[in-house]
Amino acid sequence: MTCNRRTATAALLAILGSTGARAQQVTKFITGSAPGGGTDVLTRLLADQMGRVLGRTIIVENKPGASYNIAADHVAKAPPDGNTALVTFNVHPIAGALHPHLPFDPVTSFQAVGIIATTPYALVATPSLPGSNLKEVLDLARTQRRSLTFASIGIGTPQHLMLERLKQQSGVDIQMVHYKNPSLGQSDVTAGHVDFTLSTIAFCEPLVRAGRMKMLAVTSPQRLPELPDAPTVKEMGYQGFVTDGWYAMLLPARTPPEIVKTYNDALNKVLADPAVLQKFKATNLVATPGKPEVLDRQIREDAAMWKKVITEQGIKPE
Repeated sequence: MTCNRRTATAALLAILGSTGARAQQVTKFITGSAPGGGTDVLTRLLADQMGRVLGRTIIVENKPGASYNIAADHVAKAPPDGNTALVTFNVHPIAGALHPHLPFDPVTSFQAVGIIATTPYALVATPSLPGSNLKEVLDLARTQRRSLTFASIGIGTPQHLMLERLKQQSGVDIQMVHYKNPSLGQSDVTAGHVDFTLSTIAFCEPLVRAGRMKMLAVTSPQRLPELPDAPTVKEMGYQGFVTDGWYAMLLPARTPPEIVKTYNDALNKVLADPAVLQKFKATNLVATPGKPEVLDRQIREDAAMWKKVITEQGIKPE
């Protein structure tokens, strides 16, 4: 065992209590993703790798439903003892604005550990949709007075809110079709039942290369090296899109600083592991090690931004 690992393990054991008490404790990483979903896969990778660094077994619990709010509520109410952590993505800051009566606050009910990774999104369409890129698709729909359908992963998700912005800016009637299972929405786009959707690059790139989807634009600030022919949304003349999705780890509020630091150190060590970086690269994730303060700022800024969008668009939960 290395010095760093011994130090991290000793610190966590000292904080969590005596050896006898530790025998009854189980560390859990909670995710709102269904088993096999992108966040679930990432959570299981972190549980394995951080468990090795911390010298303890970490199990994953899936609590899907309610746009990840069931999982978040569970962690918000957990004891702040370092035994329960939330692995989530950039849907998290939206919950407070969309559901003002939640039993938790996405900003104040949690203690940031750190951002895990970021990933760009792509707007992809069924191959038969008229137009070769986002601008052409929207221009044709507008001049032909034709509605478009969009597959989202639920009301109030970043995908949904970004497309509400696009709807407002383009003047095109875009009907939202909300799916509880993202893969079903993606499948309906490939089958031509729904016109287009917002996807991670990792999921849609193989389908685009196979001709089962058509790339309309990417949300990144610049064109992506792996997709050099895909224009950015900004190039197409539309503003205000989130450029990257992000994944993050959170603990319950009032978790002692020593535990937060131990978790942050372990997370950053895992994010520097070449084997982990190789797995991230294969799924177009960019490891983003850093301090808890960076995630805390990201959540607060995103919460304010999405509250403005939700208020302006009059978006209500179902």
